[in-house]
Amino acid sequence: MSKTVIVRYGELALKSDPVRRRFERCLVSAIKLALDGSTYSLGRERGRIFVETRSPKRVGERLSVIPGVVSVSVATRVPANMDEIRTSALGVAKKVLAPGMSFAVRTSRIGKHDFRSKDVNVEVGSDILSNIKGVHVDLSSPDRKIFIKLRGRDAYLFTEVVRGVGGLPLGTQGKVVALFSGNRNDVAAAYLMTKRGSVVFLIYPDPRNADKLPKVLTTPARKLGTLNPRLKLWVLPFKEVLDVLKKTTLDGYAYCIYKRSVLKAADAVAGRVGGEAIVTGDDAKQIATQKLVNLSVMDEVCEAPVLRPLAGFGGVETEGLEFRVKLPPKAKEICPFPPPKDVINLEKIHELEEDMKVGDLVRGALQKARIIRVNKWT
Repeated sequence: MSKTVIVRYGELALKSDPVRRRFERCLVSAIKLALDGSTYSLGRERGRIFVETRSPKRVGERLSVIPGVVSVSVATRVPANMDEIRTSALGVAKKVLAPGMSFAVRTSRIGKHDFRSKDVNVEVGSDILSNIKGVHVDLSSPDRKIFIKLRGRDAYLFTEVVRGVGGLPLGTQGKVVALFSGNRNDVAAAYLMTKRGSVVFLIYPDPRNADKLPKVLTTPARKLGTLNPRLKLWVLPFKEVLDVLKKTTLDGYAYCIYKRSVLKAADAVAGRVGGEAIVTGDDAKQIATQKLVNLSVMDEVCEAPVLRPLAGFGGVETEGLEFRVKLPPKAKEICPFPPPKDVINLEKIHELEEDMKVGDLVRGALQKARIIRVNKWT
């Protein structure tokens, strides 16, 4: 008898065989990275990964936040014969059942066995009723379910299915650079792209050029780091850019030039890390405030496409999405300038940027960039 963490994945199992094998290799690599320093053994069958470990609870919790994992269960593995299953199932039941509680036994099988799934349900259920006083069977809405999964020569017994992040394994959907200030929308956008299998690089335009980063930035970045242990944050000193833009009096232009400056820096970072797109946290409300027609003015500075995963969501709708990291409270916009009220003239933007030497300022910020491995923060 040993403890095994069963890792289930869903969407990638539907891919063609060559794609599925590549996605599975990426998922296994992510699991090995997450368990770096732990003692374990790993096995694979179609649709399942099995991790044997002496620390099943901790390993299960860690694996449940890996993109591509649909669910995990901490299970007891025994030989797939009726005597072993009955003995182990009774032991599992004694740990989770108490007088007055109801239960159900759920058995499924893959492979050939000398008994049916129904036989296991009946035998195990009878043992539990005979040995644990005050419990009863409820197949519709039991207090506890005892799952027995037979796969060839092995049987896995467990009582809980912990939901995972879902999505696709890290690295299967390329690399992206995400604008990040620690606010709710930035965290949500980076999370959604990570969940869909993209390796995300965070970029923070520091308005103060401070040595110590604020907790409103570091705390959510660490939470995102649970999904990707190799998550990196690029910190760019942007105080000089802001100081120059504060001299601009034209309505909305300082806002657009600031946004373009950050996007230009992100585009340069994407070129360095092999990023295929830029990601922003703009939601439907923010896009409406900036005016949809002005997005092309801001995005024009980028060679890479600019993705807005929250474009169809308002603030309340974003909160309604399911996240495995806690979203921070709504924070103040890092850009200090008011958004444009009218359509912005692109030629005027180019003229102002040239006069203020914005391109030189952005290149200077990139030269002074700090690259921080998020999970190495102390």
